[in-house]
Amino acid sequence: MGPRGTGKSSFIASATEHKGAGVGHDLTSCTSSIMVTRCEIEGFSVVLVDTSGLEHMKPSDLDILKLISDWLNNEYQTSPRPVLSAILYFHRISDNRMAGTPLKNLRFFEKLCGKNAMANTILVTTMWDEVEPEVGEERLKELKDSYWKMMISAGSTTFECKGARGSPMNLLQRVVQQKKEQELMGKGEGMDQLQK
Repeated sequence: MGPRGTGKSSFIASATEHKGAGVGHDLTSCTSSIMVTRCEIEGFSVVLVDTSGLEHMKPSDLDILKLISDWLNNEYQTSPRPVLSAILYFHRISDNRMAGTPLKNLRFFEKLCGKNAMANTILVTTMWDEVEPEVGEERLKELKDSYWKMMISAGSTTFECKGARGSPMNLLQRVVQQKKEQELMGKGEGMDQLQK
């Protein structure tokens, strides 16, 4: 999830080697509903759900949430029942301001997920190739120290998506590894409720 143009579709295309499928390069968002991509990572069946940007006017934020909710409800009727292991929130490190729409989207995301899901939330920064490394590191520090501070203190982690296929795949392998560790510790139930 995250604002449009933050690289959600590119992340999925890169990680799954579906080059260019559903990736927009013009000024309008290419994802107008949700797109589901299935792949296997380290023996685990992984389902990636790509959403339209939260500020995308059509469909509205509420329409997007309904699409996600309906999809999750349908998936939860299947066997084996899927487990929601992580929520990825995307942010362009190239954004030089955190006001207006990006800030509104972040606050909306926090309310949507609730405190109980923060430990399963990964704050993913993209577009590192569009800034000088020092500038990106400085912005990341500011995000962690202020805008994301509450989410990180509630258990969210960050990930710098800097490469082509390697970086997205590294993140997905990290999520799968954490899922394996949870199952070994008997905590394999996942996030049954996003908000309490």
